[in-house]
Amino acid sequence: MTGCSNPFKIEIMWPGEARIATSNWFPPLVYLIFNGIFAIVFVAFQILHFADNIPDQGGFYAIFLTHWALVLQTITMVMLFISTAWGYTKLPDGPSQGKAPLFVRYTVALWYLIQPTSLYWTLINPIFDDPFLPELSSLWAHLFNWLCLLASVLAKPLGLFASRIPWSFKNSIWGLVFLLAYLVWTLIHFFARIGRGGSCELYPDPECPIYDEFDWNMPGITTLIVLATLVIYAVVAGLYTGLFRCRDSCSPAMTVSEVSGKEAETKDEPENGA
Repeated sequence: MTGCSNPFKIEIMWPGEARIATSNWFPPLVYLIFNGIFAIVFVAFQILHFADNIPDQGGFYAIFLTHWALVLQTITMVMLFISTAWGYTKLPDGPSQGKAPLFVRYTVALWYLIQPTSLYWTLINPIFDDPFLPELSSLWAHLFNWLCLLASVLAKPLGLFASRIPWSFKNSIWGLVFLLAYLVWTLIHFFARIGRGGSCELYPDPECPIYDEFDWNMPGITTLIVLATLVIYAVVAGLYTGLFRCRDSCSPAMTVSEVSGKEAETKDEPENGA
């Protein structure tokens, strides 16, 4: 059993570079390239999403939960690639006895945040509810981004995860903080009468809610929606916990020394055979 008891001390939950830079199924260099490819994909689609929406929405682009999540996902994937590169350069030095760099710990916290929230948003606002064929950036925002995030931790069929970053249900607190932060933003938006950059049927433009379904002009219904949202998030976090437990049960953890030892054996084989 590895130490996974405290979600607020990320450095206790994973032994530095051993977790961030290695995979259950990929060699370290392949895993580094793998994360680099996904970082490029997320950056490219983020630029596309900006290009498709900012010309029409302007600064109102920043009021939507989907857009918050997309930007955070992109930042996280870039940070994960950088953190993986850091860990890759440290692997030959053996296991680290100190804390991981602050940048890496922030990366893991964001990684915890985006995992359940990406599926959560895909479920509550699915793209297949749109009667018209959406543009590519909308498909990315409401479905493909989650599939890519899932693929970034899936290596083989039957739910076997590539990533070795640990997970417990307590880690879903990061996503909960994100959702609560957005809840506070909706209240600020409501009382400041910001509007959403366009008209709505029931209110003057400055009083339009961000989402018609989430309207603080009707606090009773909106409060019920908030409570239902928290329940749904807990269910999604539980689903992710089950998936990660499957990963851990199928893939025993390897230490840095074991990874380095395997790499050393691979390098020595041609010399021994000569």
